[in-house]
Amino acid sequence: MSEKKHPATPRRKQEARKKGQVFKSQEVISALMLLGLVALLRFWIPAMFLRIQYLFPYVLGLSSDWTERSVASLMLNVLWLGIQIMAPILGTGFLIALISNYIQVGFLFTGESMKPQLSRLSMISGAKRMFGVKAWVELVKSLMKVLLIGYFLYASVRDRLHIYPALQQLNVGQAAVLLGEALMELAWNISLSFLGIAAFDYIYQRWEYEKNLRMSHEDLKQEYKQTEGNPELKSELKKRQRAMAMGRMMQDMKQADVVVTNPTHFAVALRYDPKVQNAPYVVAKGQDQVALRMRELAKEYDLVIMENKPLARALYAQVEIGQGIPADLYKAVAEVLAFVYRLKKKKKRA
Repeated sequence: MSEKKHPATPRRKQEARKKGQVFKSQEVISALMLLGLVALLRFWIPAMFLRIQYLFPYVLGLSSDWTERSVASLMLNVLWLGIQIMAPILGTGFLIALISNYIQVGFLFTGESMKPQLSRLSMISGAKRMFGVKAWVELVKSLMKVLLIGYFLYASVRDRLHIYPALQQLNVGQAAVLLGEALMELAWNISLSFLGIAAFDYIYQRWEYEKNLRMSHEDLKQEYKQTEGNPELKSELKKRQRAMAMGRMMQDMKQADVVVTNPTHFAVALRYDPKVQNAPYVVAKGQDQVALRMRELAKEYDLVIMENKPLARALYAQVEIGQGIPADLYKAVAEVLAFVYRLKKKKKRA
């Protein structure tokens, strides 16, 4: 089995994308979501407590008159309060997840990734997943998260160690404010540090994606056959096309007025018909073996063969089949055609 050392082609990446095999870092999504939610909560928590505060007078006012209607009204108010509190949090999380996924993957909907794969039931494949490079990377990321959380928790307690004994002298509200600020600072530091882990995971996931899509020399050949066609078949098709074109060209020689030769290396058949083109044009041309075949056909079709080395070379190099001759060759070709016409008149008289 040949080694897969060639980078994936655009076609290979497109096929992998259709199967749901795309490059994506889940750590980037998690880190951005955590950072966004922490940033939101820094401004949303006061509004949350304010909405909860409005509910207490209403609840205390119902304490002496509990009825089915008042309980139902209380439940609806609590439900609406919960929606008001959680809607910005859930909406922000959903929006961040949607945007971060779209930036990495783009718009993609496929059911290929949900199809059952028998290879996942293999014990060998399972062992490779458990003890492979990817499993070790996941372990390193988890340990890094634990270490970062532990460090920032220790740093937060260490920096406020002199404040905690004084909390017993404060009321509940003041203590809650101090603890809330400490927790928010802790969450902000952790979320920022997780961005570093996300950057590391982004690089690793990209490397892993490119490695899994690498192609062997046989894969490249197979893809070339699928996109460009079988090289042997393509070569045979070109050979047949050349043969057909050659056959048509030889048939068109019947219409020529003269064949200008080199004498053996080049041959160019010319025709002048004012109804087709204003200038004489090339009916057929060839080199070496083709030129020899054109001389044979010229004799067979009773065409005039004229040896003119400079003119034959110039016509072969400058004029394609079906094209009129350039202006700088008018004089030379006119002399040739004049000679041909005089020769044909002599034959007719004879």
